[in-house]
Amino acid sequence: MSRLLRLLAPRYFVTAVLELTPVRLRTWGIEALMLDLDNTLVAWGKIDPPDEVLAWLEDLRQSGIPVCLVSNTLSRRLRAATVVLDLPAAPGRSKPSADKLRRALRILGTSAERTAMVGDQLFTDVLAGNRLGVPTVLTGPLSPYEPLRVRFVRAIERFVLRALARRGVVPIRPQV
Repeated sequence: MSRLLRLLAPRYFVTAVLELTPVRLRTWGIEALMLDLDNTLVAWGKIDPPDEVLAWLEDLRQSGIPVCLVSNTLSRRLRAATVVLDLPAAPGRSKPSADKLRRALRILGTSAERTAMVGDQLFTDVLAGNRLGVPTVLTGPLSPYEPLRVRFVRAIERFVLRALARRGVVPIRPQV
């Protein structure tokens, strides 16, 4: 299998971030999370998350699982989201560069092997995580609304995921 396909293969696949319970994360050996923002925690272009996401983040805090945002969104919007979500955000170049994720690891104070990158896009979130060598979790998008350019990329992602599934590299269904 080509190196690029391997870099696009998520280790885990869930329908929504809410499925990443502290128990499941510990079962997978994950002690901390690097989280994408748009369509992972909040609807595209928004900063206010659904109440379920806030409750999920609180459950992670209570369970001692640190979290850091790693988003490609504009810095002003990201700063507003850090306040609303009460989370730190890693500065640095945009994903799929692993630079931002390295900074997130320093903020979290955790090792790459025990920290997962969670997001809804293969070509940014999963690729960045795999480039750094952290466990990657692909989640379904939070909202069906997305800009046209993202909908175009989603079609390519579906093609890549089918190719990975045919090779037995990624699960066909979410791992719940």
